[in-house]
Amino acid sequence: MKTLKKILIAIVSLIAVLLLTSGIFYATLNPYRGTNKKSFTTLPLEQKISGAQAKEDIDFVMKMVRTRHPAWIEDGNEKVLNVEAKYIEESSKIGSEVSVLDEWIAVSHILHELYDGHTTVHNRNPNQRYISDFAQIQSGATLSKINGVPAKSIYENFLSVYQYERTDFAKSIFTSKILCSEDYLRWCGVDVSDGVTFTFESMEGSGDFHYDFVPIDQVKNLKMQEAGKWVYYEIDKEKSTGIFTLTTCNFNKEYKDTVKKFFEEVAENKIQNVIVDLKSNGGGNSLVGDEFLRYLDIDGYYSWANEIRVGNFLIRNKRSFCKNNKLKPSFAGNIFVLTDTRTYSSAMDFTMYICDNKLGKIIGEASGNLPSSYGDCLNFITPNSRLAFSVSYKHWHRIDESKESEPLNPDYPCDPKDALKEAYKLIEKNTSKSPAPDAGPQ
Repeated sequence: MKTLKKILIAIVSLIAVLLLTSGIFYATLNPYRGTNKKSFTTLPLEQKISGAQAKEDIDFVMKMVRTRHPAWIEDGNEKVLNVEAKYIEESSKIGSEVSVLDEWIAVSHILHELYDGHTTVHNRNPNQRYISDFAQIQSGATLSKINGVPAKSIYENFLSVYQYERTDFAKSIFTSKILCSEDYLRWCGVDVSDGVTFTFESMEGSGDFHYDFVPIDQVKNLKMQEAGKWVYYEIDKEKSTGIFTLTTCNFNKEYKDTVKKFFEEVAENKIQNVIVDLKSNGGGNSLVGDEFLRYLDIDGYYSWANEIRVGNFLIRNKRSFCKNNKLKPSFAGNIFVLTDTRTYSSAMDFTMYICDNKLGKIIGEASGNLPSSYGDCLNFITPNSRLAFSVSYKHWHRIDESKESEPLNPDYPCDPKDALKEAYKLIEKNTSKSPAPDAGPQ
């Protein structure tokens, strides 16, 4: 009986220790503590909150950044000093009352100094409105003025609040997204109380176009991707080429089934060339790249090094060689990846797998963010304004360590509109030479 009692006491004690340990881990080390997974809406941008509430929000953002972002426990990171200085500056400007827009701009100025495209702040507005006609924006005409103000000046305002790593990417976002949105134009300092007037320059001269703001379904001349069409392919038997297009990195059954069917048709038709189109793919889950590589006839491939912040510790993982758990049928032909400045995050990772493991050639533009960068986002909400913000808790390093500080530059630079045509030119050129496929890293 005494023995049983001792065993029970020991078991209870062990459980208590485990619960205490797990509680301490969650409270102090788990990166996901306090993150948000629920849907929400930011307060209206014009709504006023007290200065004390705004400062509480800004302090909360800084607390999450300081306690989660790897940069704050890296040695000698000057960007941390810049963020802290900007925090002091922006906090000192807060008056007795501010608008939600003012707070959004203040937080944006602070996070901008980190130059981390994954540590960002956003207005979450399900009823966002857009300029009433996209025809001129999409025409390629040069925008010279916004409400009579030089567009360059508005762009510079945008750069001061936007969180980005490469200027080419920021410029692309400005022209394709920011200029079209009522909320984001306000964020850049544009008065939209009476709509907005854009001045465009063309071969025929300059012209003013005034726009009201409307819901997305009322926008004229809006080019939208076909609903549900995000992963698809085509087989060009005549040119022995398969074109696999991925517009977002969703790792799910549909993706895995589509990749499988693609390579089955590639094998069935004895296709020698595969083109992967990742243009304008904003990322998602990096496992899409791993799954694709499983169909390549390679023994393995290198994956990137990283540091993961856990509490006040950095867990360092070195670059590693991953054995390829092959799936049938295997492909041993030529691979080309099409990219542009909007190829971002996990889509950039996919491209890096191919590029840095010497598995294929990259055609188009350098991708939007840097291969060596911060990432893997923790999502939060400010307590008063309900602004959405994310914080990176990992630091990734480029697979090819000799190019640590470089962007993912293409082997064949060209206008992304011509990338597919350029790929076909290379295929035609290679066909006459009949090159042996690169076996990749061994």
